[in-house]
Amino acid sequence: MTETPPSPLVAFVAKLGAWLQAAPVLGIVAAMFGVIEAFDVLKTSGAGDPVRLTAAIGDMTTCIEVAALLALSGLVLVTGTITVCAFRSKWMFKFLRSFGALSLVLSLLPLVFGHFEISLYLPFGLFFLIFSHVKKDEFMRALPVRHKLPSCYKLDD
Repeated sequence: MTETPPSPLVAFVAKLGAWLQAAPVLGIVAAMFGVIEAFDVLKTSGAGDPVRLTAAIGDMTTCIEVAALLALSGLVLVTGTITVCAFRSKWMFKFLRSFGALSLVLSLLPLVFGHFEISLYLPFGLFFLIFSHVKKDEFMRALPVRHKLPSCYKLDD
């Protein structure tokens, strides 16, 4: 039985889901700017201008919410492509291992400080680590994605 390469759409959705995992980092950066803006409001007008202060805090929380929604969408896309669409590639294997290990470490890091909170990333991280370990052979023998060039790029005519 020969394997067929994944469709370009499934590969695109898998890459999009993986790249959306960078959204929390961007959300944290945007939130830092919101905090800086809130402190600037406090510095210039003190607590005398609550409208500007709540606007700065609202912008900050909006950035965090959008980043969280993008990251959760990415998790759904990655999980769907590897389970439902059976997408397999070497880069996806490396992503699943790296993301799983990182989310496991970050979820267990609060134990060092004496408290434990189960984050949303912990179950996904464990799932990605276990799934990539069980399906390692499928990921390692995956065919590379070949994209057809449009006819205007063909050089042999």
